[in-house]
Amino acid sequence: MLSHTEIIIRMLISLLVGLIIGYERSRHQKPAGIRTYSLVCIGSTLFMVVSAYGLRTNPVMEGFRMDPGRIAAQIVTGIGFLGAGVIWKDRGTVRGLTTAANLWVTAGLGMAIGLGLYFLTLVSVVCIFLALYSSPILCHLGLLKYPEEATDKRIENF
Repeated sequence: MLSHTEIIIRMLISLLVGLIIGYERSRHQKPAGIRTYSLVCIGSTLFMVVSAYGLRTNPVMEGFRMDPGRIAAQIVTGIGFLGAGVIWKDRGTVRGLTTAANLWVTAGLGMAIGLGLYFLTLVSVVCIFLALYSSPILCHLGLLKYPEEATDKRIENF
């Protein structure tokens, strides 16, 4: 079982990661923000800690074969359902895909934190920010074109 200190560290890192990604999305006035991303990351961390460490030490579960991957698979499915709720189709335009994908990957970050994979989490956060900011940067450099009003809005937010 994990020590209390290690549990606190994992949960605080999870909160921090959720706050950082949620802040970026809130700053751009996206439908899911600081609270949503923090809760998704914290929840995923909680489920992974329970799955990987908590069930093993529970005397009621003694003698049962446990597969921590089962809970991980359900996190992915559950967050997929949550992400589907933020996708909207309006007059031929689909909105919310990036938010849905971002929620999904934030759950993955929480899962990695829950397992103590801190370096993987750090590298993933950097990659997420590179992915989120690549389009506005490429538009600004003239390497990527979006419809005129979308380009103006993206560059202003950059």
